[in-house]
Amino acid sequence: MLLPGTLEALLGLQEAMDRSFNTGFFDSATTNRGVNPSVNIFEKDGEMVLIAELPGVKKEDLNIEVKGNTVRLAGERTIEYGEDISYHRIERDSSKFDRTLRLPVNVEADRVNAEYKDGLLVLSLPRAESDKPKQITIQ
Repeated sequence: MLLPGTLEALLGLQEAMDRSFNTGFFDSATTNRGVNPSVNIFEKDGEMVLIAELPGVKKEDLNIEVKGNTVRLAGERTIEYGEDISYHRIERDSSKFDRTLRLPVNVEADRVNAEYKDGLLVLSLPRAESDKPKQITIQ
């Protein structure tokens, strides 16, 4: 038999634990914080391309930084349905993320191109001239 208020306390604890897991609090990696967006990174025509899935993130809530061989993606997804509503299930929640990725080459940060459409971020990351292989002529 549950004491009065015990069920509400247990449900509150469960919701708090769910939020903690969704924010990445228990992640062991130091380069990630929050719910990490799925990312593909590949090389095409001599430059790196990064594609990140960011459904529900507004362009103005996204921060992108590039330095050397590091790309940082940070932002926030805000989900609001208004006041005076009754939730029946919550699987999509507001969340922040902060993810730093290392690339196998250095990038020309001044020449990075970013496109964002329908929740997909595409970064074209040109390889730094100093990082490109040099052809050596034998004399």
